[in-house]
Amino acid sequence: MAESKFKCPIIGLGTCNLKEIEEVVYQSIIDGTRLIDTASKYENEEQVGKGVKRAIDEGIVKREDLFIVTKCWANEKSDPEKALKNSLKKLQLEYVDLYLDHWPSGKYYGKEEEKKFEFVSVRDMWPKMEKLVEEGLTKFIGVSNYNVQNLFAILSFCKIKPAVNEVEFHPYLYQKGLKEFCDKEDIIIFSYNPMVKGGYCKRYEKVMKEQNLDLLNEDNVKSLAEKYGKTPGQIVLNWHIHLGVIPIPGTTNPKRMKENLGCVGFNMDENEYESISKLYDKKKFRFCDSFGLYGIDIFA
Repeated sequence: MAESKFKCPIIGLGTCNLKEIEEVVYQSIIDGTRLIDTASKYENEEQVGKGVKRAIDEGIVKREDLFIVTKCWANEKSDPEKALKNSLKKLQLEYVDLYLDHWPSGKYYGKEEEKKFEFVSVRDMWPKMEKLVEEGLTKFIGVSNYNVQNLFAILSFCKIKPAVNEVEFHPYLYQKGLKEFCDKEDIIIFSYNPMVKGGYCKRYEKVMKEQNLDLLNEDNVKSLAEKYGKTPGQIVLNWHIHLGVIPIPGTTNPKRMKENLGCVGFNMDENEYESISKLYDKKKFRFCDSFGLYGIDIFA
């Protein structure tokens, strides 16, 4: 099995649910962002590509300074090469740094008339993903929203193991078991929705209010922000980085992304990190489920 020599920035810009993103991408690169995460499903690859191209054309960065991620959606699994080439055209790039299988393969259990994709087994798909590395269309391949069982399936036969597993990960969903497994297999976790803000949470606004799910307003997070002269968001992002998890917060505000980059360069005490981790025991909650895609909860 091939081992990946994987390296990437320790924090990035997520773009899920964000459409008019060109200026944000461009300005974020000026301010120091080097990791940008998108997907064909997000329908914003063209906007991301324009922002990246502006930054490169103006000499702000070179292509090799950036780490660009995109993903293969459920209805693209039968031909990931075609899907990636289509993404590259939109991004105006010759290659991406990381290409992810957006969701694990699965049968749809909802209403038949709502079925939007064909089941393709990971055993059939993953060799096609490996070919993309061989062809130079991506430097690394990985997965997203995979649990331990899904990862076991790939690791049982793959030649190139997933370099990354991008999942929902934050103090309210501290997936410690998954993290430990990925650590043992040298698979890096990317964290989406790291601060429990934005589009993922909109449909749960009532529940969040009822259960007081306001991560940046937690007493311990606020007190640590005051102690270290940081924002609550920077405290939470620093918690991720301390765990070896790469957070990819999404924002339409370039100034907010610049602020997010200030989560590095300081360390808290171990018991303080632990106090943030313990929020999971009190308020465990998943904001991005699989019902819309599969009609069942694959995380059960």
